[in-house]
Amino acid sequence: KHIIEEINKSDVLLLTSKWEGSPNIIKEAMACNCPVVATNVGDIEWLFGDEPGYFLTTFDPEDVADKIKKALEFSDKYGRTNGRERINKLGLDVESIAKRIIIVYKSVLTDGS
Repeated sequence: KHIIEEINKSDVLLLTSKWEGSPNIIKEAMACNCPVVATNVGDIEWLFGDEPGYFLTTFDPEDVADKIKKALEFSDKYGRTNGRERINKLGLDVESIAKRIIIVYKSVLTDGS
């Protein structure tokens, strides 16, 4: 709960990682409609799609700074993003994920009998 409160207070979330799979912090920020600047690792580009307020950056410090500036300008002008809507469209909302997990568990249980 604490991290969500901090994301909701933030103007921008920054993730400059070299290796990721599907970072939950990005999905959490998107669910909070928080603008994000992130390196293009894992599935971040797919998560962002063409949604305004999400900025991919290289590892070059000048590019990172430029994208942070753009994200802050976005935040000043629009406030929040439509990230939660994007997460829902991708089927990454809690309810959709829970349903998929139940299907997997049921298939494991029925295959073992």
